[in-house]
Amino acid sequence: MSRGSDDQQTSVVDLPIPTPAPPWSAMLAVPRQGRQWPGVARAAVTVALPGLSGVALGAGAVSTIATLGAFAVVYGEGRPYRVRWRTVAIVGAVLVALAGIGAAVGSGVHGSAGSALSPMALVLTMSVVVAACAFVVDALRLGAPGAFLMVLALEIASALPAVGVSVGETVAWTAIGAGTALVVAMSGVLVRPRTPERTAVAAAVAAVDAVLEDNSPVRRRAAVRDLHAAWQCLHDAGLVGSGHSLVRTLQVAHVRCATALHGVDHDGVDHDEATPEDDLQQQIPLRRPSIRYRLVRAAHPRGRSATVVVRLLVAGPVAGAVALGLGFGRPDWAVITAAMILHQGPDRILGTYRAAHRFVGTVLGLVLLVGLSWFDLRGVVLVVVLASAMAGIQAFLVRNYSLAMVFITPLAMLLGVLGTPVDLVAAASERFVETVVGVGVALAVLWGVLPRAHRRILSDADAQVSDTISRITRTTGAGELPELRRDLEFELHASTTAAITAAHTDAEWTRERWPEHRRLHELGYRILTAPRLPDRAR
Repeated sequence: MSRGSDDQQTSVVDLPIPTPAPPWSAMLAVPRQGRQWPGVARAAVTVALPGLSGVALGAGAVSTIATLGAFAVVYGEGRPYRVRWRTVAIVGAVLVALAGIGAAVGSGVHGSAGSALSPMALVLTMSVVVAACAFVVDALRLGAPGAFLMVLALEIASALPAVGVSVGETVAWTAIGAGTALVVAMSGVLVRPRTPERTAVAAAVAAVDAVLEDNSPVRRRAAVRDLHAAWQCLHDAGLVGSGHSLVRTLQVAHVRCATALHGVDHDGVDHDEATPEDDLQQQIPLRRPSIRYRLVRAAHPRGRSATVVVRLLVAGPVAGAVALGLGFGRPDWAVITAAMILHQGPDRILGTYRAAHRFVGTVLGLVLLVGLSWFDLRGVVLVVVLASAMAGIQAFLVRNYSLAMVFITPLAMLLGVLGTPVDLVAAASERFVETVVGVGVALAVLWGVLPRAHRRILSDADAQVSDTISRITRTTGAGELPELRRDLEFELHASTTAAITAAHTDAEWTRERWPEHRRLHELGYRILTAPRLPDRAR
């Protein structure tokens, strides 16, 4: 669609709807995401420091439990130091609490006389925890790693009482790991305090340069993602509006990208309209709404977060019950498999891809574990293996889930028994079958529970955009306008995400709705860029 003349009417009927990546591309792609090695090194050091110190002081393999708290360091990556410390501290406290809950429930399970209800208590606990964590992560739009490492900490902690580790020991070592994560995460603040912001801006600029070289859908999506991430990083750092050189650099890259996407280059030549999923306009993205606004917004029963919660609360107990019915005494791997496929959103196509990632990665991880079993995994060797696995998780968790699972699987199995499983063949076989159960249940729930949720989610998201526009047109003073504009931009992004999910899942229905959806977005972005209050009669 061209913008060559002022009197040309904007047409949205012919705009293509978003399409998912081809299956092989989704499975094999390992996107570049700027400098990876500093975060990978921090992840490994956070596991190695308390583990090696504990071994040196005679604590033995129990010191590797600090890995559960070390997960917190992952959540600080990409965030400016101004907010990183708070994020890592909060996540660390959550991990300590979840490790305590997991260990307490695990003590009851492994201390019982084989009652069928005891393992089910762990299943229900995991299901409720993952649903609660997924709701918060989805509501706040926190992105990867989401609720995954939190639930993994609970799952691993629940297994530790079976090897003689007390609840107190689990909590104490997890707290040590969380404290180490905070120190390591903030280790660069005195030397290079602007490194996170510089890294984010450099990644965005590189992504924009890649678009200008080859304006392909994959590169456009990467550039838009990196630009939004960089702007939020600068907002969190308090730099937007300060005139800082990083802001100026990012603004230049932003304008270049938006110009390329929206069809007019610096020479005045018209090109095609941006595709619907590009979701980038000329104006600088605003800061996220408050935590309270996002949580209240997500609590709406017609929204995407509610759909994620319902599916998790169905899949967890079903996967656990099936695993118990097959005679497995520890159904937790089936539960976490189903949960990790479903917790990142309601998109059925991307969820199916994630299920394939989970299965392939787990199988390869079991192969890696068999190879590691040839070594004497105790003391320093065990710590080094766990630290290396943590580095691999950090390197691939966002970029390719199946590769991340290659490292997650041995880490979880080794940490759950503080070394190599006594009967490796039996343990690997159980993990494989429970993975099949979890994947099967997740796919059944993904496609069978709330099958038309995508329609309701998109209708609700567009209604929220329309309602926010109405609130802006009814406002009586300029004092309310900045907050309302911020809310509108947030709702526009949520509506875009909902539209992509609907297009992937139900292309025919989405195509019929697309013109109305696009007209609403065009109105919303015109209001965002208006220099004054919009006319009430609009």
